[in-house]
Amino acid sequence: MASQAVDRRAAADDAELFALYREVFGAELTESSRRRWRWQYLENPQTGPDGPEIWVAREAHDRGHILGQYASMPVRLWWGGREVRSSWGMDVFVRGEARGKGVGILLFTAWSDHVQVALGLGLTPSSYGLFKKLRYDDVGPVPFFQKVLDARAVAHKRLGRVGGTLAAPLAAAWLGLRFRDCGPRASAAPAVHVERVSRFGPECDTLWERARGSYAMCVRRDAAYLNWKYVSCPHREYGLWEARRGEQLVGIAVSRQVEHEGLRLGWVLDVFADAGDRTAKDALLSAVLDDFRRGGVARAQAFSMNRALGDDLLRRGFFPGPSPMQFCVRSQVADEGALHDLERWHVVFGDSDMDR
Repeated sequence: MASQAVDRRAAADDAELFALYREVFGAELTESSRRRWRWQYLENPQTGPDGPEIWVAREAHDRGHILGQYASMPVRLWWGGREVRSSWGMDVFVRGEARGKGVGILLFTAWSDHVQVALGLGLTPSSYGLFKKLRYDDVGPVPFFQKVLDARAVAHKRLGRVGGTLAAPLAAAWLGLRFRDCGPRASAAPAVHVERVSRFGPECDTLWERARGSYAMCVRRDAAYLNWKYVSCPHREYGLWEARRGEQLVGIAVSRQVEHEGLRLGWVLDVFADAGDRTAKDALLSAVLDDFRRGGVARAQAFSMNRALGDDLLRRGFFPGPSPMQFCVRSQVADEGALHDLERWHVVFGDSDMDR
């Protein structure tokens, strides 16, 4: 341990870090990482004057040979009734000859000691094991939900064209009975109107201030964060949705359609409103699902740790599936009960860099 040191990444480290990244992950992933680097680390509205929150382990003498890196995404986090300084742990890699020598522990500790709440989402088996070893709170996996919109396409994918054609009518009938879409919930509340937008306006700041108290944990979703995450992103295109009750913004949603292994998928990346405003969330889900159907989506998918949103998804015909999204947290401040109120956490696929 004495021969290793951890400090913040410096601009002079770029060449060696990208060379190390290429060594660990290959040339293709290295080039895609270079293309999104400025957006992901420099343009984040929570990046401070000291630059990106990237930690580098190196041989201790003379800022020597780089052994590994831990990069994080800083955010403001609603945590037990107040906003705290937090970050998502993301890109971690260690040079081959340095593995098994405590470098990973040094990097994890430098990162988590720098923030009030450290968040690790979508962990690899090795990272998950290290989080557990360091006694982070294991709060995952984040529940996964899916809804079949085109049973024929899904059956063809799984059973081939002949088998799928035969099975599709039975599959559609069974899914319709077992996971029925109950449609918009009847409500005495005034009607909610949803429209697609090209960017989120400043009213999102007011929505955040009004709705955050309905959650025990949630990353701050103001206009600066949302537009950085979903409008400025250079390698993804998203559908952005706003829900209004009269003139008041009451919710937002983010979606994406993608071709994956011969099947068109629709991701519900985020649905954010007051947790108790079922009418707003239902209207947003209706708009997104209609858009998926127009786009030929075969299966809609979503992650949601929030129990209320999960119930909304189930009522609209989604059904739960196995989740690979492990989630660990370390808090260095009083959580004011947040760690015992996981059903009121708002964590979705749009959080961290899961859709990167």
